[in-house]
Amino acid sequence: MMRFVRPAETRDLDGVVALAESLGSGMTTLPADRAVLGEKIERSVASFRGQLDRAQTQYLLVLDAGDGTVQGTSALYPHVGSPYGFFSYKRLRLVQRSQAVDVSCNVEMLALANDYTGTTEVGTLAIHPSLKGTGAGRLLARSRYMLVAIRPDLFAPLLMGEMRGWQDDRGENPFWNAVGARFFSMDFATADLLSATRGADFIAELLPKHPLYIELLPPDAREVIGKPHRNSMPARSMLRSEGFRYEGYVDVFDAGPQMHCDRDQIATVAQSRQARPVTLSPNAAPAATPHLICSEDLLGFRAVMATAQVVDGEIALVTDASQLLGADRGATVRWSPGAVGVAA
Repeated sequence: MMRFVRPAETRDLDGVVALAESLGSGMTTLPADRAVLGEKIERSVASFRGQLDRAQTQYLLVLDAGDGTVQGTSALYPHVGSPYGFFSYKRLRLVQRSQAVDVSCNVEMLALANDYTGTTEVGTLAIHPSLKGTGAGRLLARSRYMLVAIRPDLFAPLLMGEMRGWQDDRGENPFWNAVGARFFSMDFATADLLSATRGADFIAELLPKHPLYIELLPPDAREVIGKPHRNSMPARSMLRSEGFRYEGYVDVFDAGPQMHCDRDQIATVAQSRQARPVTLSPNAAPAATPHLICSEDLLGFRAVMATAQVVDGEIALVTDASQLLGADRGATVRWSPGAVGVAA
């Protein structure tokens, strides 16, 4: 059986719930809540069918073991921040000087920003713990960009992704303790879950509107600004390999880093090409190399990592991959190199 990525379907609910339960706490966009996950899948199904306004769409992909078993998820949120805005803190530098006493003051602050409102967010990247180190996470992550490559009109010119912020061995986040806990009458986990499942209206209402001077924060809170959770390090590496960059934006709750990249400059997108599929002959098989390949039909989207050879606008595929992608029926496919970027 060949592992592949496809859109989530209503029949996947049990599998997605089981996946969420296997991950434990901390994955706020994939909570082990049947009602929340059911609504997420239903919205994704409607999005793939073109039944929702862009501001309401979200595209949930699942990693299929080849027999219908869900082994992972990833998602695209085409237009984040509606209707209250997508909130971040932006790290800024302020230089002041007094001529009267000949003293300069160079300080940093965090200013509330909505710069990512309306952009497309990549998120909900999760694989079953047993698949870590197998390449499954990278397949899921890059499949999102292949979806962008075949239908760029569905997504914003800028894509962003955020990582879970740093936590100590007790699960405490120093930035939340110093800032968020003073303005929200709830613990960090509750606030983060509310943000993921019901929107940002309460953030807009309760978060302090004035800049935070970083020097006034406790040392442990200052140190974790822009520092990802240890479990998010692989995700940051994958984002960097695609060309995403960090420019001082952090999550308002845990100060985890937020990164962005122009849609058409994402490595998987920029290096992707359309090709006419043909059968890989036994003689050519030794020279074939891994390629990320997807179908170009939105509703029937499939993505797979498979051995192939590209020559003169044609891509020679093994039979299993060809059948999975519908290429055996004459449909064109899109491919991208098996590895991209500096961290590939």
